[in-house]
Amino acid sequence: MRLYFLRHGIAEDLASSDFARELTKRGRRRVAGSAQVMARLGIQPRRIFSSPRLRALQTAELVAAALDMEVSLTEAVNFGFDLADLRSLTGRLGADDEVMFVGHNPDMSLLVSELTGVDASMKKGGLARVDIPGKTLDDGELVWLIAPKVFDALHGSAKGSAEADKPYGQTPASKLPQTAYPLHDLIRHRWSPVAFDREHDIEPATLLSILEAARWSASSANLQPWRFIVAPRGNREEFDKILSVLKEGNIPWAQHAAVLMLTVALRYPKPEFYHRHASHDVGLAVSQMVMQALQFDVYAHQMAGFFPDKARAVYAIPDEFEPLTAIALGYRSADLDDLDERFREREAAPRQRQALSDMVFNGAWAQAADFLGDA
Repeated sequence: MRLYFLRHGIAEDLASSDFARELTKRGRRRVAGSAQVMARLGIQPRRIFSSPRLRALQTAELVAAALDMEVSLTEAVNFGFDLADLRSLTGRLGADDEVMFVGHNPDMSLLVSELTGVDASMKKGGLARVDIPGKTLDDGELVWLIAPKVFDALHGSAKGSAEADKPYGQTPASKLPQTAYPLHDLIRHRWSPVAFDREHDIEPATLLSILEAARWSASSANLQPWRFIVAPRGNREEFDKILSVLKEGNIPWAQHAAVLMLTVALRYPKPEFYHRHASHDVGLAVSQMVMQALQFDVYAHQMAGFFPDKARAVYAIPDEFEPLTAIALGYRSADLDDLDERFREREAAPRQRQALSDMVFNGAWAQAADFLGDA
């Protein structure tokens, strides 16, 4: 007999009662991802017994949906779930049957320990498999204990594999431009989201590759006037420093990016030499950086909405340099629930561009170039 013990996912701290505590949005996402992994692993219990408390029931329902099953509610799996309850629920099961229990700690961890003799400590959303080779519950074997972070990794790996042949797979169809002429895929999929994944950080090697792309950009007289102030969110002190110089309208969404950055241009390479192409060259470097990021499915959102003077003061930027823009980098999220309505509308709106005839001239100013035709 195979027994699966699943602790409910991450739940809210406060509610009208403990019975009514729901899974958080993060908890629902993690359990849903774990359920997909369970389905891929071929886990198919005969029954899923759940505690009636809301957070456990929601966990069980997410798993049941992925496994195409129904949930059986029972007070036996509520607080106080013990060996006597387990014997009652499994008494009629055969040696080849499988059953899953969705409940709470400390009961779940204690039961696994009592059945197997292994000191098990189950995290929220963790799943243990215990095999019972005989007819009694006295000689159980802990086959495995999957922690929530392992589920996250397995789910992410499967998602990456499934989308390996779909470049930049998170780009919504509404953001793919309808072009009159062909474009490179990187350019077609580039856009500036405001919904970033709050948990998926950019690995250091990936970030360095993105910055390396900027390093090798072209520049006037090879002066390389770009400078970048960079703060991964893992360094909370530095991340909050950049966040503090953003204008209020950008903070609600930029605070969830994986990396924040300021771009700075060297305006005076020499005391009397004003480098009028510096902004152009920094723009080229950033463009290369944005495209390199997209190669890793990392999206960028560039901002003019920050306070240059405040940035200069916070970072003691010398007078010969000019703060130009701020940039948010991160993996895109499809979860828009926490965004204001204006940002949700922006995220869903199709991209628009002026016609080539409005920007490409010859003959005279504002005269559409004669080779454009109807473009």
